[in-house]
Amino acid sequence: MIMSNGSKKSLFNERNSITIYLEQSEKERITKFAEKSDISVGQLAREAFKMRMAGGNDPFNKGFNQGLNEAIRITNSCEGATMMFPSGKTFAKVVSDDIEKFLREHKDE
Repeated sequence: MIMSNGSKKSLFNERNSITIYLEQSEKERITKFAEKSDISVGQLAREAFKMRMAGGNDPFNKGFNQGLNEAIRITNSCEGATMMFPSGKTFAKVVSDDIEKFLREHKDE
C-alpha cells in the first residue's frame, strides 16, 4: 500500500496474528467453506469474530445485506440495464440475480 506521502506501508504492519487450535475435521471443514465462499480462511475468521462479538443482533450481516440490496435497487433503476437478453431477462435482472446469491441468510430471533 502506498501512503499519501509516497512511503510504502505493509498490511502486515497493521495486523496481528492469532493462533487457534482445531480438530482436523474442523480445519478441513473451514478450509472447504472458505474455498467455496471464495475468501481466505483469515477473512472468514475475521468476519466470524465480528459477528460473534456483535451478539444476537448481528449488525455485520444485516449491514452487508443492506449494501447488497441497495446495489440491487440501483441496478434495477439504471436506465441502461433495461436491455433484454434473448432469454427475456433484463440486464438488471441477470445482475440482480447474481448479487442475490451473496446475501447472507439470517434467522430472526
